[in-house]
Amino acid sequence: MLLRAYAAIGVVLGVVYFLTPDSPLRTLIWVAIALSSAVAIAAGIAVHRPPRPLPWWLAAAGLVSYSVGEGLFYWPQLVHGRDAPGPGLADVFYLVLYPCLAGALAILVRRQSPGGDRAALIDGTIVTVGGALLTWVFLIEPYLASATSSTAERVVALSYPFGDVLVLAVMARLSGGRGTTRGTPMRLLFFGLACLLAADAVFTWQSLRGEFHAGSWVDVVWIGFYLAAGCSALHPDMRTVDEPLPPGPPRLSSGRVAVLLAVAALLIPVVITVKSAATTELAVFLTASCALFVLVLVRLADVVTVLREGQRQRAEGRFQRLTEQVTDLLSICRPDGVIQYVTPSIHSLLGVEPAAVLGRPLTDLVHADDRDRVRLLLATRQPNGHVGPVECRLRRADGGFVLTETIGRAVDDGDGSGYLFTTRDITERKALEEQLTHQAFHDGLTGLANRALLADRIHHALERRGTPYRHIALLIVDLDDFKTINDSLGRAAGDALLRTTADRLRSCLRSADTAARLGGDEFAMLLEHLDDAAEAARVAERVLTTMRRPISVGGREIQPQASVGIALPDPDRPPDADELLRNADVAMHMAKRQGRNRYAYFAPSMQAGLLEKLDLAEDLRGAIERHELLVYYQPFVDLRDGTITGAEALVRWPHPERGLIPPDRFIPLAEETGLILPLGYEVLGAACRTAANWPVDGARPKISVNLSPRQVQDPAVTLYVQQTLLHSGLDPEQLTLEITESLLSEDAEVAASRLAELKALGVRLAVDDFGTGYSSLSRLHTFPIDILKIPKPFVDGVARGPEHSALARAILDLAQALDLQVVAEGIEDAAQARELARLGCPIGQGFHFSRPVPEREFADLLARGGFALVS
Repeated sequence: MLLRAYAAIGVVLGVVYFLTPDSPLRTLIWVAIALSSAVAIAAGIAVHRPPRPLPWWLAAAGLVSYSVGEGLFYWPQLVHGRDAPGPGLADVFYLVLYPCLAGALAILVRRQSPGGDRAALIDGTIVTVGGALLTWVFLIEPYLASATSSTAERVVALSYPFGDVLVLAVMARLSGGRGTTRGTPMRLLFFGLACLLAADAVFTWQSLRGEFHAGSWVDVVWIGFYLAAGCSALHPDMRTVDEPLPPGPPRLSSGRVAVLLAVAALLIPVVITVKSAATTELAVFLTASCALFVLVLVRLADVVTVLREGQRQRAEGRFQRLTEQVTDLLSICRPDGVIQYVTPSIHSLLGVEPAAVLGRPLTDLVHADDRDRVRLLLATRQPNGHVGPVECRLRRADGGFVLTETIGRAVDDGDGSGYLFTTRDITERKALEEQLTHQAFHDGLTGLANRALLADRIHHALERRGTPYRHIALLIVDLDDFKTINDSLGRAAGDALLRTTADRLRSCLRSADTAARLGGDEFAMLLEHLDDAAEAARVAERVLTTMRRPISVGGREIQPQASVGIALPDPDRPPDADELLRNADVAMHMAKRQGRNRYAYFAPSMQAGLLEKLDLAEDLRGAIERHELLVYYQPFVDLRDGTITGAEALVRWPHPERGLIPPDRFIPLAEETGLILPLGYEVLGAACRTAANWPVDGARPKISVNLSPRQVQDPAVTLYVQQTLLHSGLDPEQLTLEITESLLSEDAEVAASRLAELKALGVRLAVDDFGTGYSSLSRLHTFPIDILKIPKPFVDGVARGPEHSALARAILDLAQALDLQVVAEGIEDAAQARELARLGCPIGQGFHFSRPVPEREFADLLARGGFALVS
């Protein structure tokens, strides 16, 4: 609105100026027109508030100075009625305009191209040199040759053309850069400067010939300069004229080339021709020169076109040769998605020729379900011009589809805009990703879900408990005696049993349920959408029944069994997947302790018992590390004369808070937690050191120490026993190592090898509780056993008649046949001792003689010499 108002006022003032006769009023109107441009620039700065207004203030200052010069020039005419004499102060204010305009333009050049613009500088120099030459020949040189003007007049007169050349130089540099099309303000400013230069040139030319007078058409050109400068500042886009231009070479149009070539090639010949030729020859020379030059330009344009076409064809040939070797599909599409170019690789991807898809929309090749994603791809552009990636299915020539991934970027090369896409077949990659994902969340042996996937499904199932199907349950299924099957029949048979178990668990589930393998022989079943909590028990019964069906594994038919623990989420507490897994595992172990081949529901008391067990295990670990365990000794007695032949070392644990904890409570715990190794070696070391210090009064008493199955399986047990004997100074013949009978059937090969190593040290080996387990007599014969121990159940009935002593007599007969020594355990009274002695058992131990006692009390027993036998 302000711009239009100023333009209208300027036009009205111009019309009034030309309609007004030569008078002081006309002079005032002219000064007002000149000053209005400075006022308009100041108004534009105030209204639009450019961030860096210095160029506009410089232009306004130059126009104000020019207006002051106009006032000083016309003042004598207004006051005295005569023109101002010669050069004066008015010329100084006139000339200030040119450096102000040049400075304003130079600041714009610097801000628009901070890094410089070599091409624009050269183009501007060509125009400036040409303009300076014309100015010198037609304006400056005639002034210098004039003899009528004084030196001062010559200096002032020459300053105006030089000022014009200065403005022309900066203007040419600014117009030759990349910002020549930067909005209306720059076009208005260029128009105004062109008017100023043209008016000054005509004014100077007419002044040389005495032809200039105020009110001529030249004033119209000057008014154009004033109005264009003011309108440029009042335009809203004046805020952005000095912003930096984007990097990149400027576009060199053919018109610009023609102008530059014409200025450079024709300027000097034209000047020479004008200065030297006669009037009749001037027209001929100029016409012929211009015609020839235009023809040369046209021919040069043709040559450039041919060169460009050849370069384009060579570039396309190189591009085609490169794309023929590319397996990915490259395509160029218009902004509306119409295909303009595709590489030959489309034949291997889709089975079609490139010509068959040119001109077709890209979405025609896309599966109907994926077209919306492709349309969104074309409509969405990232700030850097990249598009995608997007996965979609493309139609093949045979009607099938191939899964692809497409990425691209928006392109604009001057000849047109659109998209460059790269498309590749990702079918194999997707299949591999799915395979890796399946492997990451499934067990490789059974194909069931693994622990990670089960935990995720438990978490989601707990979150969905607010639905009408709110009941869920988790079952932990663990095979009974799997280790025995795996060790005796081999790992291949064990793996076959695990796969069969997985198949049987699947058959017990519905489609909404999940079966998983947690590791080893432990499985889990997540039951969802249960009608009631009791349904979990029915599933557990079905699992137990299914598992008991015989199966042929490793050439043998076995009847596997399992124990099942059931856990239900607590309705009064926030759901927790880890807690549910832990509770089901606790319930499964409780089912095993209750006899196996059954199921058990989790109860909070189980958790309490488990926590107590964990606390006790931690206390046991600390007691072993602090050497708080005590070793008690129960004597071996010669049943013939009552002398003490040795002792069995038995561990006791005096807990600081719970009191004396019995071995049958903490020994199984040590077996489960693996603490039996440090515990057993602790007892072995203490017993050997004690036995080495027993007084010798005749035959040296022997010490017997129990070895757990875990110790026998330990590869370092032989070295540890050897080091213990060495450090304690105990004679190896004094040490007896006791093993359980079950060890002879479990891990027989490892046991035979380990016992042979121990026997080589010179120690004796005893089988504890012989006859209570399962052992092969042939294996007994092959093991390096020295002693058999008759268990307490066989000793209890020896004094009640032959039928009750039959098992004890059988062991004695077997030992005699195998040349083994026998020790009877658990002798409770004198009658048992007498009957065992009568049957030929040489050594016995039991509460009849002594309970296990501390080291000091056992030393007292040794000092007494033995026990009196009742005959």
